This record gives sequence, C-alpha cells and structure tokens, in this order.
Amino acid sequence: MNLSKSAFRRYKVIDGLLRNPMKPLPQMKDIIEACLEKLDFEPSAETIQKDLANMRLPYPDGFDAPISYNFSKKGYEYTDPNYTLTGIALKQEEIETIAEAVDLIRIIGGSRISDQFNHAVEKLLSATIESSQTKEYKRTILQTMVPPISRGFEYFDLFYEACKELTPISILHFSYSKRTFTHTIIHPFLIKEFDNRWYVIGYSETHGAVRTFGLDRINEPLKLKKKYHFTDSSEIETYLNDVYGVFPIPEAQKEVVQIWANQLTTHYYQAYPLHESQKINKKESGSSEITFELIPSLELARHFLSQGNQVRILSPLWFNQFAKELKNEK
Repeated sequence: MNLSKSAFRRYKVIDGLLRNPMKPLPQMKDIIEACLEKLDFEPSAETIQKDLANMRLPYPDGFDAPISYNFSKKGYEYTDPNYTLTGIALKQEEIETIAEAVDLIRIIGGSRISDQFNHAVEKLLSATIESSQTKEYKRTILQTMVPPISRGFEYFDLFYEACKELTPISILHFSYSKRTFTHTIIHPFLIKEFDNRWYVIGYSETHGAVRTFGLDRINEPLKLKKKYHFTDSSEIETYLNDVYGVFPIPEAQKEVVQIWANQLTTHYYQAYPLHESQKINKKESGSSEITFELIPSLELARHFLSQGNQVRILSPLWFNQFAKELKNEK
C-alpha cells in the first residue's frame, strides 16, 4: 500500500465523520469542511472522491472500508456499523509476522524476557512520541542508548534463521589471543546479547559439546545440508535462565552465590537487580548479604571484580578463588 501521510490524515477525518452517531451520513461538503477545520487544508471534491475509492479497495491496496452512498438520505455511511479504520482485523499473514517479531524480541530478551520486552516497547513508544513532534516544537529532549553496530552483526539474520530452521553452520572462528582461525561446524540453538555484544550458542562438532561464539569473531558462515544435532532442552534452559553472561565456568553447576555489598552498592542492586533469583538481606549498618542462584560464569566474576572493595564474594569458596586468580591475570 503506497500511502502518503496527508492522504491517511484525510482518511482518518473521513472515518471519524462516518462513525459519528451525533451527526450521521455526512455529505461531501461536510467532509471538505472537516478537512479544512482539522487539517488546515481544503481538498477538492475530486480528491475526496479518490480518497473514498481508495479506502474501499481491498487489502493490501486499501482498507476494505464498507463505504456506501445513501441516495435516499443523501450522505455517506459505513454499511458495517462496527467497522473502524484504526481497528481493522489482522489477517493471518500479519498475525504470523507479528508473532515472529515478538519471538525475536523474546530471544533477544534472554532470561529477563518481560523486563527486556517492556523496555523495548518503552523505547519504541518514546521514539514514536519524539518523531511525531511538529516542526515548530522539534528539539531533542530524549536520548536512549544506541550502541554502534558491532562487527559480525551482519550475520544475525543468517544465525537467526539457522536457529529457527535447525540448520548446521560452517564457520571460521578467529581467536584474538592466538591470532589464528579455526574451522568448526556448529548446530546453533540460541542467539544471545550480553553487554551490547552478540553471541551464538550451539553444539560444536570440534569440541563435542555446547560452546559460545562471539559474532565479532565469526567469519564466512555457511549453511550446511546435513543432519542437525539437537541439544537437550534442559541445557538450553540453562543458557536462557541460569547464567549471567554467556560463558559459564567449565564443570560449574547451578548453586547459591553469596556476596557482601556495602551500603552504596546495596542501593545499586536494589534498583538494578543482577538476576531474577537475587535476594537481599540488609544489615543494620546498611550493608547487605546478597544471594543469587545461578551457574557461576566468567562475566559474573568480572562484574564482582569491577565493584572493587565495595563487594566481596563470600561463597562458594572456589568461586572466590577463581575471581582472585582472574584478577591476578590482569
């Protein structure tokens, strides 16, 4: 449907007049006067006739509007009193498209689907409000974080389709530390964003186990026509719900991780929970002991280290030692 903004605004005026029970059956002069009043523009009768004809056109060229001219009462009307221009029933292909878009948002949301989805909707609505300002009031009063597109993101669609269609992918993976390329075949099941970086997770034929690959280190991905290796659903759930980050520590199991946080940092965790399993036990001093039930990961250790002396890992002891060794490597 090739529809200009000015035409759609006239369609909305016409729709409002046809649905007005206080003044039914508007005539051509009523429509022209309403456009002049609401749009500060006086269209010709020929323009309105074209608008009515376009509104009557079937989807996708028009709006399937049941507009008819009542010759006995000399006015236009909807033959279906329940019809509204802004409330057109979605067709099956539209429903499927929206469902797929929501599914994509859920994948991006990771273990915090509702929060991330709501945040995305808030951004969308706020951007819509910002873009709809009239020119005379147009000035930037809102800014949200939009990270630059990272290298490898051009493969997002390919890996999304591979996860959806259960298709193995051949890749060349570049190691930043070794400065070498390694060929492997992965059977992807999840694309995950963490800290503004994108990763694909799947069964690696080279490792014989599930592995995580950063999109920025992937080169020459290619879909393969071979049997897909299915990953157990419980392992997929682990990456969705039980890991902070994308690199769980090898052999680590889900357990209670406990930290001490000073008063200031406690306020931070209250405002921005790190994980849905987070529980805070505040002390009289204002400091707290905070617990999380998840699989210890590289990103979790780095997060606690970034807090300096404001946070201490209390348990498990092996994770505390892991974080100390990680700190000494820097």
